[in-house]
This record gives sequence, C-alpha cells and structure tokens, in this order.
Amino acid sequence: MRFRLRNKRAFTIIEIVVSILVFSGFVLAVMFLYRRSSDSFKITAWKQERATQADIFWAQARKALEEATDRLEFVPGVINNPPLLKEPRPVKIHPSPGAAPDGNILAWNVSRTTYDMAGSNHTSVHNIYSIAKQKRRLIINGGSGRAPVLDDVVAIEFIVSSVTKTSNNAEEITAGINPAAVGTLLEISVTLAPPDGYIAGDLKIPISHKFRLNVAPFSDSAPTY
Repeated sequence: MRFRLRNKRAFTIIEIVVSILVFSGFVLAVMFLYRRSSDSFKITAWKQERATQADIFWAQARKALEEATDRLEFVPGVINNPPLLKEPRPVKIHPSPGAAPDGNILAWNVSRTTYDMAGSNHTSVHNIYSIAKQKRRLIINGGSGRAPVLDDVVAIEFIVSSVTKTSNNAEEITAGINPAAVGTLLEISVTLAPPDGYIAGDLKIPISHKFRLNVAPFSDSAPTY
C-alpha cells in the first residue's frame, strides 16, 4: 500500500515581514490621503466663513462710513424752519493701525435730523461709530444690532486722501490729511491668514475697500468721541 504525502506549505518569517510592510504602507497611504482631504476641507471651510464675515462687515462699514457727518443740532427755541448748528466731527484715523494696540483705530459721528412739519418736535439723534482691533479681530461698534466682526486679520493699512474745494468751487483731491478738507477718501486694506496649525500656513488673502466720507480727516492715535 502506497501512502501519498501532501506537502504542507507554511509562511516563512520573511513573507510575514513583507506582508506587514506592504499592509503598513497601504495604511499609511490611506491615512495620508485622509489627512490631506481633511485639511483641504478645513481650509475651504475657513475661506467660506471669512467670505461670509467679510460680506457683512464691509456692507455695514460702507453704510456707516458714508453716513458720517459733523454734529448737527437744531437751533433751540426756533419753531418754524429752525436752522442747524454744525460742530465739526472729523473722522479720526489712527496713523499706524497695523501697529496699534487693541482698541479703536477709527472713529466717526453720524447725526440724523428730523423736521416735524406738523409741529415743533424737531429731533437730532447722534451715534458714534468706531472700528476696533481685538488681537486678530476687527469690530464695528455703534448703531443697533449685533456688532459685525472680521476675524483672522494679520495686517491693516489706511490710505487717506483729502477732498478740498478750490476758489471756483471745484473739488480737489490730495494725498494725506488736510484739516481744511470738506471730505475724505479712505481706503482700508486688510490681509487675512488662517490660524496657526492650518494647512497652507503661508496663505494670505488681501482685501481692499474704498470709502468717501463727507467730513474732514483727522489723525489720532486713540480715536474716540
């Protein structure tokens, strides 16, 4: 009687080591791709959040800045067509907002007047607005409702031009601050960057907006009213 022996093949140590290395490489590749995908999603979400913030922030800034006025008050005791008293309220601008400590870097007044055509209840309402720094955040203070904010601001610059009137009542625009100006052209430039630990840590997003104010400019290292 013949007995047929079957060969039983076992895994060698080398084969096991190679298998482990191949599997480990596969796992590392999957983890790398997952991390890249997660980081990409994170930076995309950050951009979307800042874009939404910026839309609200700049819309409110434009409305408030372009409503800037001197302080306007009705002459007391005059019932019919009372004239307005005007007290200068220039826009106060920090000369170096990027290097300024936390606090106001811009401040201005908005006066709203209402004539009561049926009686003598003429009113003047005054609001003080400001843009303040809090570390990497800008905040618009003043008015009603929740204060708009813009986060992750790493640089800010003001470019100021003065609007003056010539002898023939034409407008003339000159760079810099002129106390005799009748208006101000203000460009606000900021740079946004993601927080530490984000992918693309060298990412910078510059944003610039221009505004016209109907009040004179004034340089102030602590803008307030």
